[in-house]
Amino acid sequence: MPQYICFLFSASLLPCLDGCFCFYSLQHEANTVNCSYNMTKMPNKVLRNTETFIMTGNNINELECADPNPYKQVKHFDFQGNKIHKISDKVYKEIFPAADSVKLSNNNLNHVSQLIQKAEMNAKLWLGNNPYECNCDMMWMRDWLQNATNVQDKNLITCGPGKWKGKQNKYPAIFVK
Repeated sequence: MPQYICFLFSASLLPCLDGCFCFYSLQHEANTVNCSYNMTKMPNKVLRNTETFIMTGNNINELECADPNPYKQVKHFDFQGNKIHKISDKVYKEIFPAADSVKLSNNNLNHVSQLIQKAEMNAKLWLGNNPYECNCDMMWMRDWLQNATNVQDKNLITCGPGKWKGKQNKYPAIFVK
């Protein structure tokens, strides 16, 4: 008896966002939206039933959105390889807590807000390969990383430009005591 292979992702018949590709997963009954095409900011909306939102390799400097509600349904965010240096409190408070994974590695983050350590923020996080400032204002992050089980790339979190560039300590955190 012949076996049939079904493609789990097929081009969506729904209209997609400008500059993005959209796919529908039959397996997950959800959309994947890929906006990895020279974008400079997050779109103001996402398709209904979007589970995965990809914005890798763009020219995004700040993660912010006027209306976080459309993004609260998204479970997986991938913002790797942008130029992000700032994330709005609204994104930390209203978008990231509902996510299962948030990828922010390979950006220009020199700090992250303490909001990222909130108890309701249980998403798997990728924060490595960013030029973190190593100063007293970031002591909380070193302490948090010692026990944070959701950070997937602790070994890639090091100090950025300056005196401590590339230095790590016992817990590959962002500065040396």
